[in-house]
Amino acid sequence: MVVKITIIIVVGMICCIVGSAGATVYVMHSVKQSELGELANYYQTRTINLTVYFQNEIYTLQDNLSDLEEEAYNLNLGLQEKISELESLKSGDKYYMHDPIYTEVAGFIASDKTDEISYDFENFDCQDFSKAVNDNAENKGIRCAIVVIYFEETNTGHMIIGFNTTDQGMVYVEPQSDEWVENLTAGNEYWTDCIVPKGGYTYSDDPNDTIKEIIVFW
Repeated sequence: MVVKITIIIVVGMICCIVGSAGATVYVMHSVKQSELGELANYYQTRTINLTVYFQNEIYTLQDNLSDLEEEAYNLNLGLQEKISELESLKSGDKYYMHDPIYTEVAGFIASDKTDEISYDFENFDCQDFSKAVNDNAENKGIRCAIVVIYFEETNTGHMIIGFNTTDQGMVYVEPQSDEWVENLTAGNEYWTDCIVPKGGYTYSDDPNDTIKEIIVFW
């Protein structure tokens, strides 16, 4: 009888232990399921956020690439224009401009017809004469300078042309009359001290033509 009671007690204890263990396992399973759910939600949210971020980055890079492609196209277009200009220059005399010898300058000035144009204060003055002769010289491959002369009294200017000859150095020409200009130095009077008149012509004194400054532009 005692043995039977003992067996019953042991069996009851085993049942309690098994039941308790089952309950514990159930609770732990529920906790793990909850943690797994939260972890899944976290990674799902993170995946969505990263996908949106990288998609925006892709759009930005695509926009930058389009801008770079457009810039490269414009640069290439500009380069082609410069190459075309260079080829055009190479096919003409200006590309081969050179400093002339004195007799070459004399021959050019004698053949140039700019001096036959009538002076017009409003429409064709010293600047126009100088620019015309300068362009004509460079079109023939002769390097020519624009020379600006400032006078002391009036602080006004006059414009002529110049050539850096290889045999006689710098020489100057009055483009309105094809007369040579010598002694072009500050302090001299331009019309009486510097101009070498043609055909025996003599310029009268001008109190306002004392040279203050000379600037040469190539």
